[in-house]
Amino acid sequence: MRMKRKINLSVFVLVFLCCCLPWGSWAHADVVDRIVAIVNDDIITLVQLNREAGPYVKNIESSSYSDEKKQQMIKDLKRKILNALIDQSLTHQEAGRYHINVSDNEISNAVENVRKNKGMSKEEFKAALAAEGLTLDEYRENVKKQILQARLINFAVKSKVVVTESDIKAYYDAHKDRYAGEKRYHLRNILMDDESKIRGIKNKLDHGKKFATLAKRYSMASNASDGGDLGIFDIENFSESVKNSISKLKKGEYTPVISTDRGFQIFYVEDIIIKGRKTYKQAHDEIHEILYRKKVKDKFETWLEALKKRAAIKIML
Repeated sequence: MRMKRKINLSVFVLVFLCCCLPWGSWAHADVVDRIVAIVNDDIITLVQLNREAGPYVKNIESSSYSDEKKQQMIKDLKRKILNALIDQSLTHQEAGRYHINVSDNEISNAVENVRKNKGMSKEEFKAALAAEGLTLDEYRENVKKQILQARLINFAVKSKVVVTESDIKAYYDAHKDRYAGEKRYHLRNILMDDESKIRGIKNKLDHGKKFATLAKRYSMASNASDGGDLGIFDIENFSESVKNSISKLKKGEYTPVISTDRGFQIFYVEDIIIKGRKTYKQAHDEIHEILYRKKVKDKFETWLEALKKRAAIKIML
């Protein structure tokens, strides 16, 4: 790709060494770092890439995959991380173009908040960073880039995102199951081992006798003394015949006689409890946030792709 901007002399020299010198000469020079990507007039080095990839590489290396699989996974991982570093470089450069800055005090406050949230002393925090191959200064630089990116997104993307009422309503209608809540049934039962006798009990229910009274008198189940009270259930785990019969009922209704592996039963719905149900009004703000974040993400990715097309990017990994 043709460079659209001039890079400084030191960058040119290092690129020349990476690309033009024979590998034998380069290897014998005992160089521990090299450029793996140029993004306009910024560079990304192998040390940066390895530092970001380090913890993930360790996990891969300690896995039970074959050596060949590990190598491929590490290669794919480094490519993904390099792409992320390129994105970060582009957004950092763009932040400079818009004169978006982050003060040392803001960085310090952000770092302190992370440390306090993790419940670490300053020494423990530094030790945790060192275990990940980072110094405190390097971590502060990462935090600065994250804050810059967040502000850039706010400036260049968020201001252009609009979520309409029709968007929210369409989402609610398309996800009714999510907002309908989880249905629970408070059940009673009558259990008998004689089908003709339990059908006689069913006849008494049909003529207005109270379920709990009949359960206490006739049920052979251990809960008979409680009027057949079974408790509250999600019926999804019930047998198909029982589930299908109960799911058709309203509060105060009962099933026909059902043959089960325990005997013949009649189930009564004492109550139906909906847990987590949300009306459109109750779900409105939650849906707005879901759609807003998605639109910001989509618009940011589109914006970033446009940046890449305008940029001079050279990858040498």
